[in-house]
Amino acid sequence: MKKYIALSFAMILCGSILSAQSFASEKLYQKYRGEQGVVSVWIPGIAMKLAASIADLDYEEEAFLRSIRSIRVLTIEDQELYPKVNFTREANITNPRNGYQVLLEVYDGEEDVMILGREKNGKLKDIMILVGGSDNVLVHIKGRMNADMLGSLAKVAGIDQIESLSQL
Repeated sequence: MKKYIALSFAMILCGSILSAQSFASEKLYQKYRGEQGVVSVWIPGIAMKLAASIADLDYEEEAFLRSIRSIRVLTIEDQELYPKVNFTREANITNPRNGYQVLLEVYDGEEDVMILGREKNGKLKDIMILVGGSDNVLVHIKGRMNADMLGSLAKVAGIDQIESLSQL
């Protein structure tokens, strides 16, 4: 009996730790999606694989798209409806228990920007981009990406600044 109680406790503990890791983005997404003045987008991995198979992409770009399990985007379009919202502060993602490493942090007078990543076995499991302040944006990419695939992300997204992150 004690063995079953201990096993149950261990399963509950592991489950709560794993769910806490992506809890921040899930919490923000569920809180604001569907609200007036908010745009939310969720793209499953199957859609990324389909896009990779029909698009005219380089091998690296195609491999990157195939490595993505999901993309979640949340942005507040009407800041007047949510004047005190700051996604970076609300997410509280820098807690070491979350397993995220800060790749880039920028704070200026009106905006906070954080790019975070989680890795497992040498592959990026999650990339989270949080912008808070005068603009509020959450981009959460889940998958199994090599660090050198970030350059492909830059090409696909048309963002030149991401290429320098692949060298971190």
